[in-house]
Amino acid sequence: MNTRITLVFSAFGFLLLSFCRNRQDELFTKPSHFPEPVYKFQENPLTPAGVALGKTLFYDALLSKDNTVSCGSCHQQSAGFTQHGHPLSHGINDLLTKRNSMPLFNLAWSTDFGWDGGVHHLDLFAISPLQNPAEMDESLPNVLEKLRYSKTYPALFEKAFGTDEINTERFLKALSQFMLTMVSANSRYDKWMRNEGGALTETEQEGLALVEQKCAPCHSGVLFSDFKYRNNGLPTAVNTDEGRYDITLHDEDRFKFKVPSLRNLAFTAPYMHDGRLGTLEQVLEHYSSGIEKSATVDPLLVKNGQKGIALTAEEKQKIIAFLQTLNDESFAKDPRFSESDAAPAPELAEFANTDWEKVDLRTDNPVIKSTLAKALSYYWGIKQGLLTDNGKESSRSAKLLLNLLENIDLSTAAPIQKAFYLKVYQDLGFDTEHVAETESVAHQRDHFGDLSKNLFRLIKSFKTNDKPLYYYTCPKAANGIGGFWLSEINDEKGNPFFGKNDKKCGQIVMTALE
Repeated sequence: MNTRITLVFSAFGFLLLSFCRNRQDELFTKPSHFPEPVYKFQENPLTPAGVALGKTLFYDALLSKDNTVSCGSCHQQSAGFTQHGHPLSHGINDLLTKRNSMPLFNLAWSTDFGWDGGVHHLDLFAISPLQNPAEMDESLPNVLEKLRYSKTYPALFEKAFGTDEINTERFLKALSQFMLTMVSANSRYDKWMRNEGGALTETEQEGLALVEQKCAPCHSGVLFSDFKYRNNGLPTAVNTDEGRYDITLHDEDRFKFKVPSLRNLAFTAPYMHDGRLGTLEQVLEHYSSGIEKSATVDPLLVKNGQKGIALTAEEKQKIIAFLQTLNDESFAKDPRFSESDAAPAPELAEFANTDWEKVDLRTDNPVIKSTLAKALSYYWGIKQGLLTDNGKESSRSAKLLLNLLENIDLSTAAPIQKAFYLKVYQDLGFDTEHVAETESVAHQRDHFGDLSKNLFRLIKSFKTNDKPLYYYTCPKAANGIGGFWLSEINDEKGNPFFGKNDKKCGQIVMTALE
Protein backbone atom coordinates (compact mmCIF):
# COMPACT_ATOMS: atom_id res chain seq x y z
CA MET A 1 0.00 0.00 0.00
CA ASN A 2 2.77 2.48 0.93
CA THR A 3 4.61 1.66 -2.29
CA ARG A 4 1.49 2.43 -4.36
CA ILE A 5 0.98 5.75 -2.57
CA THR A 6 4.61 6.66 -3.16
CA LEU A 7 4.31 5.85 -6.85
CA VAL A 8 1.14 7.91 -7.17
CA PHE A 9 2.71 10.96 -5.51
CA SER A 10 5.90 10.52 -7.54
CA ALA A 11 3.88 10.47 -10.74
CA PHE A 12 1.90 13.53 -9.61
CA GLY A 13 5.11 15.36 -8.75
CA PHE A 14 6.57 14.54 -12.16
CA LEU A 15 3.43 15.83 -13.91
CA LEU A 16 3.43 19.00 -11.79
CA LEU A 17 7.10 19.63 -12.56
CA SER A 18 6.48 19.07 -16.26
CA PHE A 19 3.51 21.45 -16.17
CA CYS A 20 5.58 24.17 -14.46
CA ARG A 21 8.39 23.72 -16.97
CA ASN A 22 5.95 23.99 -19.87
CA ARG A 23 4.45 27.19 -18.45
CA GLN A 24 7.93 28.63 -17.96
CA ASP A 25 8.89 27.71 -21.52
CA GLU A 26 5.94 29.77 -22.71
CA LEU A 27 7.37 32.79 -20.87
CA PHE A 28 11.08 32.24 -21.52
CA THR A 29 12.54 30.30 -24.42
CA LYS A 30 16.25 30.09 -25.05
CA PRO A 31 16.97 31.04 -28.67
CA SER A 32 18.44 28.04 -30.44
CA HIS A 33 21.70 29.82 -31.31
CA PHE A 34 22.19 31.30 -27.80
CA PRO A 35 24.29 29.70 -25.03
CA GLU A 36 22.64 28.37 -21.91
CA PRO A 37 21.46 31.14 -19.57
CA VAL A 38 23.28 31.61 -16.27
CA TYR A 39 20.27 32.72 -14.24
CA LYS A 40 19.08 29.95 -11.89
CA PHE A 41 15.44 29.63 -12.89
CA GLN A 42 14.89 26.83 -10.39
CA GLU A 43 15.26 29.40 -7.61
CA ASN A 44 12.64 31.70 -9.13
CA PRO A 45 10.41 29.78 -11.57
CA LEU A 46 8.57 32.03 -13.98
CA THR A 47 4.77 31.99 -13.83
CA PRO A 48 2.24 34.08 -15.77
CA ALA A 49 1.06 35.72 -12.53
CA GLY A 50 4.64 36.40 -11.39
CA VAL A 51 5.60 37.98 -14.71
CA ALA A 52 2.40 40.06 -14.75
CA LEU A 53 3.12 41.29 -11.21
CA GLY A 54 6.70 42.16 -12.17
CA LYS A 55 5.51 44.12 -15.19
CA THR A 56 3.02 46.06 -13.07
CA LEU A 57 5.75 46.92 -10.57
CA PHE A 58 8.22 47.84 -13.33
CA TYR A 59 5.88 50.53 -14.65
CA ASP A 60 4.55 51.79 -11.31
CA ALA A 61 5.83 55.20 -10.17
CA LEU A 62 4.72 54.27 -6.65
CA LEU A 63 8.22 52.78 -6.28
CA SER A 64 9.73 56.28 -6.13
CA LYS A 65 9.68 58.67 -3.19
CA ASP A 66 7.20 61.14 -4.70
CA ASN A 67 5.37 58.62 -6.91
CA THR A 68 6.61 60.19 -10.18
CA VAL A 69 9.37 57.86 -11.43
CA SER A 70 9.08 54.21 -12.38
CA CYS A 71 11.66 51.69 -13.62
CA GLY A 72 10.13 52.28 -17.04
CA SER A 73 10.94 56.00 -16.83
CA CYS A 74 14.65 55.31 -17.36
CA HIS A 75 14.16 52.07 -19.28
CA GLN A 76 11.80 52.79 -22.17
CA GLN A 77 10.92 49.99 -24.56
CA SER A 78 11.11 52.08 -27.73
CA ALA A 79 14.67 53.04 -26.75
CA GLY A 80 15.81 49.45 -26.13
CA PHE A 81 14.91 49.97 -22.47
CA THR A 82 17.26 52.92 -22.10
CA GLN A 83 16.11 56.53 -21.58
CA HIS A 84 15.30 58.29 -24.83
CA GLY A 85 17.47 61.23 -25.83
CA HIS A 86 19.51 61.74 -22.65
CA PRO A 87 23.31 61.44 -22.26
CA LEU A 88 22.80 61.09 -18.51
CA SER A 89 19.52 59.65 -17.29
CA HIS A 90 17.02 61.84 -15.48
CA GLY A 91 15.58 60.66 -12.17
CA ILE A 92 13.36 62.07 -9.45
CA ASN A 93 12.81 65.86 -9.54
CA ASP A 94 14.52 65.72 -12.94
CA LEU A 95 17.89 65.20 -11.25
CA LEU A 96 20.72 64.01 -13.47
CA THR A 97 22.01 60.58 -12.60
CA LYS A 98 25.65 59.59 -12.78
CA ARG A 99 25.42 57.57 -15.99
CA ASN A 100 23.46 56.73 -19.10
CA SER A 101 20.93 54.00 -18.34
CA MET A 102 22.05 50.60 -19.64
CA PRO A 103 19.70 48.70 -21.94
CA LEU A 104 17.65 45.86 -20.48
CA PHE A 105 17.53 42.72 -22.59
CA ASN A 106 18.99 39.20 -22.49
CA LEU A 107 19.55 39.58 -18.74
CA ALA A 108 19.40 35.83 -18.14
CA TRP A 109 22.91 35.59 -19.60
CA SER A 110 24.56 38.06 -17.22
CA THR A 111 25.85 37.58 -13.69
CA ASP A 112 26.70 41.22 -12.88
CA PHE A 113 24.64 44.33 -13.54
CA GLY A 114 25.23 48.02 -14.04
CA TRP A 115 28.07 49.80 -15.78
CA ASP A 116 30.33 49.09 -12.79
CA GLY A 117 29.01 45.59 -12.02
CA GLY A 118 28.08 46.62 -8.50
CA VAL A 119 25.09 44.25 -8.41
CA HIS A 120 25.88 40.53 -8.51
CA HIS A 121 22.40 39.03 -8.97
CA LEU A 122 19.43 40.04 -11.08
CA ASP A 123 17.15 39.61 -8.06
CA LEU A 124 19.02 42.45 -6.35
CA PHE A 125 19.21 44.72 -9.39
CA ALA A 126 16.26 46.96 -8.47
CA ILE A 127 17.62 47.95 -5.07
CA SER A 128 20.30 50.29 -6.44
CA PRO A 129 18.09 52.62 -8.54
CA LEU A 130 15.29 52.45 -5.98
CA GLN A 131 17.53 53.82 -3.21
CA ASN A 132 19.69 56.16 -5.32
CA PRO A 133 18.92 59.81 -4.33
CA ALA A 134 19.09 60.94 -7.96
CA GLU A 135 17.00 58.07 -9.35
CA MET A 136 13.99 56.99 -7.24
CA ASP A 137 15.17 58.17 -3.80
CA GLU A 138 13.08 55.64 -1.89
CA SER A 139 13.73 52.83 0.60
CA LEU A 140 12.67 49.21 0.43
CA PRO A 141 10.66 49.36 3.69
CA ASN A 142 8.70 52.36 2.40
CA VAL A 143 8.00 50.70 -0.93
CA LEU A 144 6.78 47.52 0.73
CA GLU A 145 4.49 49.50 3.01
CA LYS A 146 3.00 51.36 0.05
CA LEU A 147 2.38 48.06 -1.71
CA ARG A 148 0.78 46.50 1.36
CA TYR A 149 -1.64 49.39 1.76
CA SER A 150 -2.56 49.55 -1.91
CA LYS A 151 -5.92 48.22 -3.10
CA THR A 152 -4.49 46.00 -5.82
CA TYR A 153 -1.11 44.60 -4.84
CA PRO A 154 -2.02 42.14 -2.05
CA ALA A 155 -4.25 40.24 -4.48
CA LEU A 156 -1.56 40.32 -7.18
CA PHE A 157 1.06 38.94 -4.78
CA GLU A 158 -1.35 36.21 -3.67
CA LYS A 159 -1.97 35.22 -7.26
CA ALA A 160 1.76 35.12 -7.97
CA PHE A 161 3.06 33.51 -4.76
CA GLY A 162 0.11 31.77 -3.08
CA THR A 163 -0.44 34.22 -0.20
CA ASP A 164 -0.85 37.99 -0.01
CA GLU A 165 2.38 38.46 1.98
CA ILE A 166 4.46 41.25 0.48
CA ASN A 167 8.13 41.05 1.38
CA THR A 168 11.49 41.98 -0.11
CA GLU A 169 12.19 38.60 -1.68
CA ARG A 170 8.86 38.39 -3.47
CA PHE A 171 9.03 42.01 -4.60
CA LEU A 172 12.47 41.57 -6.16
CA LYS A 173 11.78 38.15 -7.65
CA ALA A 174 8.64 39.41 -9.36
CA LEU A 175 10.64 42.21 -11.02
CA SER A 176 13.23 39.63 -12.12
CA GLN A 177 10.54 37.41 -13.61
CA PHE A 178 9.36 40.21 -15.88
CA MET A 179 12.87 41.34 -16.85
CA LEU A 180 13.90 37.76 -17.68
CA THR A 181 11.24 37.61 -20.37
CA MET A 182 12.95 40.51 -22.20
CA VAL A 183 14.76 38.33 -24.72
CA SER A 184 15.96 40.09 -27.86
CA ALA A 185 16.93 37.56 -30.51
CA ASN A 186 14.85 38.30 -33.58
CA SER A 187 17.02 40.68 -35.59
CA ARG A 188 17.91 40.07 -39.25
CA TYR A 189 21.22 38.69 -38.05
CA ASP A 190 19.45 36.22 -35.76
CA LYS A 191 17.13 35.03 -38.52
CA TRP A 192 20.12 34.60 -40.79
CA MET A 193 21.94 32.64 -38.10
CA ARG A 194 18.91 30.36 -37.62
CA ASN A 195 18.39 29.90 -41.38
CA GLU A 196 14.93 31.36 -41.12
CA GLY A 197 15.04 33.12 -44.45
CA GLY A 198 16.59 36.38 -45.53
CA ALA A 199 20.26 37.02 -46.05
CA LEU A 200 22.94 39.50 -45.17
CA THR A 201 24.20 41.58 -48.05
CA GLU A 202 27.80 41.30 -49.17
CA THR A 203 28.58 44.59 -47.42
CA GLU A 204 26.93 43.41 -44.19
CA GLN A 205 28.84 40.12 -44.27
CA GLU A 206 32.07 42.02 -44.80
CA GLY A 207 31.09 44.18 -41.82
CA LEU A 208 30.54 41.04 -39.75
CA ALA A 209 34.00 39.77 -40.72
CA LEU A 210 35.49 43.10 -39.61
CA VAL A 211 33.63 42.96 -36.28
CA GLU A 212 34.91 39.43 -35.72
CA GLN A 213 38.43 40.53 -36.59
CA LYS A 214 38.66 43.90 -34.83
CA CYS A 215 35.87 44.04 -32.23
CA ALA A 216 35.19 40.44 -31.14
CA PRO A 217 37.82 40.27 -28.37
CA CYS A 218 35.40 42.44 -26.36
CA HIS A 219 32.10 42.11 -28.23
CA SER A 220 32.16 38.34 -28.57
CA GLY A 221 29.64 35.63 -29.35
CA VAL A 222 25.98 36.00 -30.33
CA LEU A 223 25.43 38.20 -27.27
CA PHE A 224 28.18 40.53 -28.57
CA SER A 225 29.77 41.08 -25.16
CA ASP A 226 32.35 39.26 -23.07
CA PHE A 227 30.70 40.82 -19.96
CA LYS A 228 34.08 42.00 -18.70
CA TYR A 229 35.10 45.45 -17.46
CA ARG A 230 37.47 47.43 -19.64
CA ASN A 231 38.88 50.93 -19.97
CA ASN A 232 38.15 51.79 -23.60
CA GLY A 233 40.27 54.94 -23.63
CA LEU A 234 37.61 57.62 -23.24
CA PRO A 235 39.21 60.98 -22.33
CA THR A 236 38.83 61.37 -18.57
CA ALA A 237 38.82 65.17 -18.68
CA VAL A 238 35.23 64.97 -19.96
CA ASN A 239 34.02 62.75 -17.11
CA THR A 240 36.01 61.66 -14.05
CA ASP A 241 33.69 58.71 -13.24
CA GLU A 242 36.07 55.88 -12.27
CA GLY A 243 33.60 53.08 -12.94
CA ARG A 244 34.55 49.64 -11.65
CA TYR A 245 37.04 51.18 -9.19
CA ASP A 246 34.12 52.56 -7.15
CA ILE A 247 33.12 48.95 -6.44
CA THR A 248 36.45 47.15 -5.99
CA LEU A 249 38.76 50.02 -4.88
CA HIS A 250 41.49 48.30 -6.91
CA ASP A 251 43.68 50.76 -8.78
CA GLU A 252 43.76 48.46 -11.81
CA ASP A 253 39.97 48.93 -12.17
CA ARG A 254 40.02 52.72 -12.56
CA PHE A 255 37.88 53.93 -15.50
CA LYS A 256 36.77 50.42 -16.40
CA PHE A 257 33.14 49.82 -17.40
CA LYS A 258 31.14 46.81 -18.45
CA VAL A 259 31.34 45.92 -22.15
CA PRO A 260 27.81 46.49 -23.51
CA SER A 261 26.16 44.40 -26.20
CA LEU A 262 26.18 45.62 -29.80
CA ARG A 263 22.55 44.65 -30.19
CA ASN A 264 19.79 47.24 -30.74
CA LEU A 265 22.19 50.15 -31.22
CA ALA A 266 19.65 51.92 -33.43
CA PHE A 267 17.42 52.35 -30.37
CA THR A 268 19.93 52.93 -27.56
CA ALA A 269 21.84 56.07 -28.57
CA PRO A 270 23.66 57.96 -27.16
CA TYR A 271 26.55 55.63 -26.44
CA MET A 272 29.13 54.99 -23.70
CA HIS A 273 28.52 55.01 -19.93
CA ASP A 274 27.99 58.78 -19.97
CA GLY A 275 26.27 59.06 -23.34
CA ARG A 276 29.01 61.31 -24.70
CA LEU A 277 28.90 59.88 -28.24
CA GLY A 278 25.71 60.40 -30.21
CA THR A 279 26.31 58.34 -33.36
CA LEU A 280 27.96 55.10 -34.39
CA GLU A 281 30.25 57.13 -36.65
CA GLN A 282 31.51 58.96 -33.55
CA VAL A 283 31.99 55.66 -31.73
CA LEU A 284 34.15 54.21 -34.50
CA GLU A 285 36.06 57.47 -34.81
CA HIS A 286 36.86 57.23 -31.10
CA TYR A 287 38.22 53.71 -31.47
CA SER A 288 40.31 54.59 -34.51
CA SER A 289 41.76 57.93 -33.42
CA GLY A 290 40.41 59.06 -30.03
CA ILE A 291 41.94 56.61 -27.57
CA GLU A 292 43.48 58.24 -24.48
CA LYS A 293 46.39 56.25 -23.14
CA SER A 294 46.41 55.67 -19.37
CA ALA A 295 47.62 53.17 -16.78
CA THR A 296 44.46 51.07 -17.11
CA VAL A 297 43.54 51.48 -20.79
CA ASP A 298 42.81 48.08 -22.31
CA PRO A 299 45.93 46.49 -23.89
CA LEU A 300 43.83 45.60 -26.94
CA LEU A 301 43.65 49.32 -27.71
CA VAL A 302 47.37 50.00 -27.39
CA LYS A 303 49.48 47.60 -29.42
CA ASN A 304 53.11 48.07 -30.39
CA GLY A 305 52.96 51.63 -29.19
CA GLN A 306 50.04 52.42 -31.49
CA LYS A 307 46.78 53.66 -30.00
CA GLY A 308 43.41 52.59 -31.29
CA ILE A 309 42.04 50.19 -33.90
CA ALA A 310 43.11 50.74 -37.50
CA LEU A 311 39.94 51.36 -39.53
CA THR A 312 39.54 52.90 -42.96
CA ALA A 313 36.49 55.00 -43.84
CA GLU A 314 35.18 52.11 -45.97
CA GLU A 315 35.66 49.61 -43.15
CA LYS A 316 33.75 51.84 -40.75
CA GLN A 317 30.78 51.98 -43.11
CA LYS A 318 30.81 48.21 -43.52
CA ILE A 319 30.86 47.72 -39.75
CA ILE A 320 27.93 50.11 -39.32
CA ALA A 321 26.05 48.28 -42.07
CA PHE A 322 26.45 45.03 -40.14
CA LEU A 323 25.54 46.61 -36.81
CA GLN A 324 22.21 47.64 -38.31
CA THR A 325 21.38 43.94 -38.80
CA LEU A 326 21.48 43.51 -35.00
CA ASN A 327 18.47 45.76 -34.42
CA ASP A 328 15.46 43.79 -33.21
CA GLU A 329 12.42 45.79 -34.33
CA SER A 330 9.97 43.24 -32.93
CA PHE A 331 11.54 43.50 -29.47
CA ALA A 332 11.13 47.29 -29.42
CA LYS A 333 7.43 46.91 -30.21
CA ASP A 334 6.53 43.66 -28.45
CA PRO A 335 3.29 44.28 -26.46
CA ARG A 336 4.42 41.77 -23.82
CA PHE A 337 6.94 44.35 -22.64
CA SER A 338 4.98 47.54 -23.24
CA GLU A 339 3.57 49.73 -20.50
CA SER A 340 0.05 49.41 -21.85
CA ASP A 341 -1.72 46.14 -21.19
CA ALA A 342 -4.06 46.72 -24.08
CA ALA A 343 -3.66 44.55 -27.14
CA PRO A 344 -2.47 46.37 -30.27
CA ALA A 345 -5.38 47.91 -32.15
CA PRO A 346 -6.39 45.64 -35.04
CA GLU A 347 -6.17 48.66 -37.36
CA LEU A 348 -2.43 48.85 -36.70
CA ALA A 349 -1.94 45.23 -37.68
CA GLU A 350 -4.10 45.61 -40.80
CA PHE A 351 -2.06 48.56 -42.09
CA ALA A 352 1.31 47.48 -40.70
CA ASN A 353 3.07 47.64 -44.07
CA THR A 354 1.50 50.87 -45.30
CA ASP A 355 3.76 53.52 -46.81
CA TRP A 356 2.11 56.47 -45.09
CA GLU A 357 3.87 59.04 -47.27
CA LYS A 358 1.94 57.74 -50.27
CA VAL A 359 -1.51 57.67 -48.67
CA ASP A 360 -4.01 60.53 -48.97
CA LEU A 361 -5.42 60.93 -45.44
CA ARG A 362 -7.06 64.34 -45.79
CA THR A 363 -10.38 64.50 -44.00
CA ASP A 364 -13.40 66.66 -43.37
CA ASN A 365 -14.38 64.52 -40.38
CA PRO A 366 -15.60 67.13 -37.85
CA VAL A 367 -14.34 65.13 -34.86
CA ILE A 368 -10.79 64.90 -36.16
CA LYS A 369 -10.77 68.53 -37.33
CA SER A 370 -12.10 69.93 -34.03
CA THR A 371 -9.84 67.69 -31.96
CA LEU A 372 -6.68 68.76 -33.76
CA ALA A 373 -7.74 72.42 -33.67
CA LYS A 374 -8.20 72.18 -29.90
CA ALA A 375 -4.91 70.24 -29.68
CA LEU A 376 -3.15 73.20 -31.26
CA SER A 377 -4.64 75.56 -28.67
CA TYR A 378 -3.23 73.41 -25.87
CA TYR A 379 0.08 73.16 -27.75
CA TRP A 380 0.35 76.97 -27.78
CA GLY A 381 -0.07 76.86 -24.00
CA ILE A 382 2.84 74.43 -23.67
CA LYS A 383 4.98 76.56 -25.97
CA GLN A 384 4.17 79.77 -24.09
CA GLY A 385 5.13 78.08 -20.83
CA LEU A 386 8.52 77.17 -22.26
CA LEU A 387 9.06 80.66 -23.66
CA THR A 388 8.45 82.15 -20.22
CA ASP A 389 10.15 79.37 -18.21
CA ASN A 390 6.75 78.56 -16.68
CA GLY A 391 6.85 74.79 -16.24
CA LYS A 392 3.56 74.81 -14.37
CA GLU A 393 1.74 76.29 -17.36
CA SER A 394 3.39 73.85 -19.77
CA SER A 395 2.45 70.93 -17.54
CA ARG A 396 -1.17 72.09 -17.22
CA SER A 397 -1.57 72.51 -20.99
CA ALA A 398 0.11 69.16 -21.66
CA LYS A 399 -2.32 67.40 -19.32
CA LEU A 400 -5.24 68.92 -21.23
CA LEU A 401 -3.65 67.89 -24.53
CA LEU A 402 -3.02 64.35 -23.33
CA ASN A 403 -6.60 63.94 -22.12
CA LEU A 404 -7.88 65.23 -25.46
CA LEU A 405 -5.67 62.90 -27.51
CA GLU A 406 -6.48 59.88 -25.35
CA ASN A 407 -10.23 60.31 -25.59
CA ILE A 408 -10.76 61.21 -29.23
CA ASP A 409 -13.78 59.47 -30.77
CA LEU A 410 -12.57 57.77 -33.95
CA SER A 411 -15.71 55.73 -34.53
CA THR A 412 -16.63 57.82 -37.60
CA ALA A 413 -13.10 57.89 -39.04
CA ALA A 414 -12.06 55.68 -41.92
CA PRO A 415 -10.12 52.58 -40.79
CA ILE A 416 -6.89 53.78 -42.40
CA GLN A 417 -7.25 57.20 -40.75
CA LYS A 418 -7.81 55.57 -37.38
CA ALA A 419 -4.76 53.35 -37.89
CA PHE A 420 -2.58 56.34 -38.75
CA TYR A 421 -3.80 58.32 -35.74
CA LEU A 422 -3.08 55.41 -33.38
CA LYS A 423 0.36 54.88 -34.91
CA VAL A 424 1.41 58.52 -34.46
CA TYR A 425 -0.22 58.73 -31.02
CA GLN A 426 2.12 56.00 -29.72
CA ASP A 427 4.94 58.56 -29.89
CA LEU A 428 2.94 61.76 -29.47
CA GLY A 429 1.26 60.50 -26.29
CA PHE A 430 4.60 59.38 -24.85
CA ASP A 431 6.19 62.83 -25.14
CA THR A 432 3.03 64.70 -24.12
CA GLU A 433 2.83 62.59 -20.98
CA HIS A 434 6.44 63.41 -20.12
CA VAL A 435 5.80 67.14 -20.48
CA ALA A 436 2.67 66.80 -18.34
CA GLU A 437 4.25 64.84 -15.50
CA THR A 438 6.79 67.48 -14.45
CA GLU A 439 7.11 71.22 -13.99
CA SER A 440 10.81 71.12 -14.85
CA VAL A 441 11.23 73.25 -17.98
CA ALA A 442 14.50 71.48 -18.83
CA HIS A 443 12.80 68.09 -18.86
CA GLN A 444 9.80 69.46 -20.77
CA ARG A 445 12.09 70.82 -23.47
CA ASP A 446 13.68 67.39 -23.80
CA HIS A 447 10.32 66.10 -25.05
CA PHE A 448 8.83 69.20 -26.68
CA GLY A 449 10.64 68.68 -29.99
CA ASP A 450 9.26 65.19 -30.62
CA LEU A 451 5.84 66.30 -29.37
CA SER A 452 5.88 69.11 -31.97
CA LYS A 453 7.06 66.84 -34.74
CA ASN A 454 4.31 64.26 -34.24
CA LEU A 455 1.50 66.78 -33.74
CA PHE A 456 2.56 68.45 -37.00
CA ARG A 457 2.59 65.05 -38.68
CA LEU A 458 -1.07 64.51 -37.74
CA ILE A 459 -2.20 67.96 -38.87
CA LYS A 460 -0.19 67.78 -42.09
CA SER A 461 -1.45 64.31 -43.02
CA PHE A 462 -5.10 64.99 -42.21
CA LYS A 463 -4.84 68.57 -43.60
CA THR A 464 -7.05 69.94 -40.84
CA ASN A 465 -5.51 73.40 -40.45
CA ASP A 466 -7.80 76.28 -41.44
CA LYS A 467 -4.95 78.80 -41.62
CA PRO A 468 -1.23 78.55 -42.39
CA LEU A 469 0.94 76.63 -39.94
CA TYR A 470 4.72 76.79 -39.86
CA TYR A 471 7.04 73.99 -38.81
CA TYR A 472 10.50 75.05 -37.65
CA THR A 473 13.49 72.71 -37.62
CA CYS A 474 16.56 73.49 -35.60
CA PRO A 475 19.21 71.05 -36.93
CA LYS A 476 21.59 69.39 -34.53
CA ALA A 477 25.02 70.96 -34.43
CA ALA A 478 28.23 69.45 -33.11
CA ASN A 479 27.13 70.17 -29.57
CA GLY A 480 24.07 67.95 -29.97
CA ILE A 481 21.49 70.75 -29.77
CA GLY A 482 18.46 70.43 -32.06
CA GLY A 483 14.68 70.45 -32.06
CA PHE A 484 11.33 71.20 -33.70
CA TRP A 485 8.42 73.51 -32.97
CA LEU A 486 5.27 74.95 -34.57
CA SER A 487 4.16 78.52 -35.09
CA GLU A 488 1.48 80.62 -36.80
CA ILE A 489 4.17 83.16 -37.71
CA ASN A 490 6.24 82.69 -40.88
CA ASP A 491 9.23 84.68 -39.67
CA GLU A 492 9.65 83.56 -36.08
CA LYS A 493 12.96 84.50 -34.47
CA GLY A 494 12.56 82.87 -31.07
CA ASN A 495 13.22 79.24 -30.25
CA PRO A 496 11.01 77.89 -27.45
CA PHE A 497 12.70 74.52 -27.52
CA PHE A 498 15.86 76.03 -26.02
CA GLY A 499 14.59 79.26 -24.60
CA LYS A 500 17.32 81.89 -24.76
CA ASN A 501 19.89 79.46 -26.17
CA ASP A 502 18.49 79.35 -29.72
CA LYS A 503 21.80 80.46 -31.28
CA LYS A 504 23.36 77.13 -30.37
CA CYS A 505 21.36 75.03 -32.81
CA GLY A 506 22.52 76.28 -36.19
CA GLN A 507 20.48 77.67 -39.06
CA ILE A 508 16.73 77.38 -38.50
CA VAL A 509 14.68 75.92 -41.37
CA MET A 510 10.96 76.64 -41.82
CA THR A 511 8.34 74.55 -43.65
CA ALA A 512 4.95 76.09 -44.42
CA LEU A 513 1.67 74.18 -44.33
CA GLU A 514 -0.80 76.41 -46.20
